[in-house]
Amino acid sequence: MKRINLVAVVAITLIVLVFAYSQSTLQSPQTRATAIQTVESQRQTAAATARITIEREVGTQQRINRYFHGEVVSKLKNCWSNVQGKGMITLKYTFTKTGARWTFSRLGADRSTLPRGQDSVAEKCMLDAVHGTSFQVDGGESTQNTFVLSWTWPVPFPANALQLTSAMFAAKPSGGGSGGGGCDGHGAAAKCYACKVTAVQDLACETVCVGYENCSITYQRGGSKTCGGSSACASGGPFGVVGGSRVIY
Repeated sequence: MKRINLVAVVAITLIVLVFAYSQSTLQSPQTRATAIQTVESQRQTAAATARITIEREVGTQQRINRYFHGEVVSKLKNCWSNVQGKGMITLKYTFTKTGARWTFSRLGADRSTLPRGQDSVAEKCMLDAVHGTSFQVDGGESTQNTFVLSWTWPVPFPANALQLTSAMFAAKPSGGGSGGGGCDGHGAAAKCYACKVTAVQDLACETVCVGYENCSITYQRGGSKTCGGSSACASGGPFGVVGGSRVIY
């Protein structure tokens, strides 16, 4: 029975497509021009939406880095210089909302290229530096109660850290997404999720630098869908923003 239904659906679909094609050949030049303008308008709208997304990502990363450079790095430097070897460590921070502030709650190591045992040393340095700190809640985060950061730090700090920091704060949103430079221009991996509309006007979750810690699609009565997550999320690093060119420390 299912096989018969499928064949019938395919046959009807083919008839509709043939009819639509025959009608399209009868369209006037004005109708075709209107259709082209509509497609171009949709393309421009999609580009504007992507631009807003990149602007949000860069703005969020810079806000978080103002917190790190303002409240954390000065307390971290001495201890960080005691971490042996050279490499990168990605740390996962969880903040909870207290009024209009995101207050530090807990820390864990996500991944590390440091010599064996040095990731725990770096984690202890960071834990001491972030204890009791917080940063401002943005208006777009009003519905979330937790904020998870995945931030990738170099060991040791780069010799040109001041120049990199200034360039990071001066950076403007640009196209290209994370690209080969990752979420910070230095290869930090995207650890967050966001909703997107696919080519067939469906909803899907994609990996992004700023979004939700998790992503789920909920089916509503009548066949509609909603997409979202429960916790705010951002990925990045202290010396760059998404869309920046890859720079070797």
